[in-house]
Amino acid sequence: MQYVALLEQEKRGYSVTFPDFPECTTFGADMDEAIDQAHEALALYVEYFLEQGGALPEPMTKKVVLALPGAEGKRAININVLAEGGDFVELEVGMHVHLLGRLERYCRDHGISPADFLAVAARHALRADILND
Repeated sequence: MQYVALLEQEKRGYSVTFPDFPECTTFGADMDEAIDQAHEALALYVEYFLEQGGALPEPMTKKVVLALPGAEGKRAININVLAEGGDFVELEVGMHVHLLGRLERYCRDHGISPADFLAVAARHALRADILND
């Protein structure tokens, strides 16, 4: 399914809201991060919503969303989500045991999961285009 997200530039990045799911919001330091966060936030919200027995609403169109009060000046983008949830994919990663140990300590010290750390690292690497010097 495809739902419309509204992106609004703020002082320190972009906020993202979903008119079809007013409780679902997120933020990104730049447009790319905001869009990545929007995909993750909507997938997590839909998964939770379905687990609680909710029925997904029929998505509003961009035209309808942009006509809503408060939408003026915001950018509307479509965000895809699987109607049955399950947008996240498990990934098997191989790395040296020393690097894995460093990663696990860092994550433990900062209260995040290794998967979240790798997602953040991937976003930074893509933004910086690190393989294209």
